[in-house]
Amino acid sequence: MIIADDDFLVRTYLKQMIPWKKHGFLIVGDAKNGQEALELIEKEHPALIITDVCMPVLDGIGLIRAMRARHLPGHILVLSSHDDFAYVHEAMKLGIDDYLLKDDLTPENMLTFLKEHLKDAPCESEKEESPTASPASSVSNVSNVSKEELARIGQEKLRHDFFLAFSRQGLLPSAEIPTAAERAGLPASFRLAAAFFLQLRGWQARRQALNEEERLSFHQAFVEMLQTFLDRHRDTCKGWPFLLDEESGFWGLILIFPDAVSRAALLPKLYETSRHLQTLVARYFDLRILLVKTAPQSDWAHLMTSYWALLTKKDTCFYLPDGIYTADELPAAKSSTSLSPDLSAEKFLPLLAKENLTKEALLSCLEKKFPQLTEASWAALRQAEDYKALQQELGQMLAREQAESQLHPSIRQALRFIEEHYRENLMQADIAAAVHLNPAYFSTLFKKNMNKGFSEYLAERRIKAVKQRLAESTERIKDIAAAEGFDDYPYFCRLFKRLVGLTPQEYRSQKI
Repeated sequence: MIIADDDFLVRTYLKQMIPWKKHGFLIVGDAKNGQEALELIEKEHPALIITDVCMPVLDGIGLIRAMRARHLPGHILVLSSHDDFAYVHEAMKLGIDDYLLKDDLTPENMLTFLKEHLKDAPCESEKEESPTASPASSVSNVSNVSKEELARIGQEKLRHDFFLAFSRQGLLPSAEIPTAAERAGLPASFRLAAAFFLQLRGWQARRQALNEEERLSFHQAFVEMLQTFLDRHRDTCKGWPFLLDEESGFWGLILIFPDAVSRAALLPKLYETSRHLQTLVARYFDLRILLVKTAPQSDWAHLMTSYWALLTKKDTCFYLPDGIYTADELPAAKSSTSLSPDLSAEKFLPLLAKENLTKEALLSCLEKKFPQLTEASWAALRQAEDYKALQQELGQMLAREQAESQLHPSIRQALRFIEEHYRENLMQADIAAAVHLNPAYFSTLFKKNMNKGFSEYLAERRIKAVKQRLAESTERIKDIAAAEGFDDYPYFCRLFKRLVGLTPQEYRSQKI
C-alpha cells in the first residue's frame, strides 16, 4: 500500500493508525502530492492506495484519472473534508472503492474498509513472510486488535485534532474546548497554564540531509526527549508537545501547572523551563532554539486566544536572535514597506531588519532591490532561518558578485557553466567550447582571472560540495564522492587529504 497526502501529520497518523504489517499490509512509500504518488504506483503496483483529494501538483482526482488512463490496478480509498463533496462525487464516478471524511478517520473505520474491500487483494509482504498465508485470513485478524490498542490509537487521533484546533483559530468553538481537551487526555480545567512556540534553528540544513523515515525518527526522538524532561517535573507540571510545521521546524508546547499559586509566582518557573529546553535541544540534537511563551492563563479559551495572538506574530521571530521571549515582546508583522530600493545595500539591509516584514514580504522587497540574483541564490535565501543568517548569505552573494564583475565576461560565463555541470565529466575543452574560445587561450585567460588553473578550480569546487554533504548526510562516502563528480575513489581520497588536511572520514567525525 501507499499513502498520498500533503499533510505530514496525516501521513504519520495513517502509518501508525493500526499495525499494518501485522494485518498483511506493507507501506512501500508515501507521497506529498499526486505526482509523487503516481510515480510510486507505477513502480510498486500497490494493492491499496489511500489518497487525499486536495493535494498540490496533482490532486487526488488527477491521480485517479492518470491511474485509469495507464490501467494501473489497486484499491483506492479517498480521504476528504466536509467541503470536498464535488471532488468525492467525481472520484466515485472514476471507480474508487470508498471514501472517508478525515473527521471519521479512525482505526475502526479503517478496519471496516479493509474487511469490505481488501479480502482478495494480493499482499507481497505476506508472500514473503508466509507462503501459505492468504490476504483474506490476514485481514480477518483485524478484529483481534485489543480494545486498549484501539483506545490508544483513537486518543492519539483526538489529541492530534485538539492540537490542530489549538493552533488554528476557528476550528473549535470556545464552548467545546474543555470537552475536546478531556477526550484527548488533557484536563478539562486547570489552575494555570502557558503555551510555547518553539523554532528549531539549524533544522533546515538537517532536514535536507534526512529522508522521510529519518525525519520521522527525529520527530519521535524529539518528542521522547521533551516527554522525558516533562516526566521528571510531573510533580509540578504536566506538558504536551506538538508539531506545528515540520518543514520550518516549528513546534508547540502546552504546560499545565495544577498547583500554581499565582501568575507572578509561575513566571520564574516558565523561564527556568525554557532555559532547560534550550540546553537539552543543544545537547541532544545539536540545534539552536528560539522560544516564545504566552502569559499564564486560567482556562482553555483564554490560553488558546493568547496562543493564536502569538502565532500571528511568529513571522517577526525571523528577526530575533536565538533566545527566550514573551509574546508581548514580539512586534506585529508587516506586509509592506516604504523603503526605497534605490538606497545602497549598506544602508538598505540594516533598515530593512527594523521593518519586521513577513518573510514573504521581505523576500519580495529583496527581489526588487537585487533583481540580478540567480534562482539558486534565492533558493538559498529562502532557507535562511533568521535575518542574521539571511544577511550573511546575501552579503557573501553580493561579495562574490562584486568579485565576479571584475572578471572577463567569458570567465564569468564559464564559472556559471561549471556551477551547473561540475558533477559531470567536464574537460577544459568543453568549457572553452561553451564560451566560444580557443582551448589554449581559455586556459591562459582562466588562470589570469582566477589565479589558478581550470583543473584545480574544478577539483576544489567538487571537494567543497563533498564537505557539505559529509557534514549534513549519513550517506556512504564513496557514494557522495561519485555523486559529486569523482569516479576514481582512491584519487578522491588522496585529493581530499591534500586539500583539507584530513581524510573524508576524519572530516565527517569532526562535524558530527
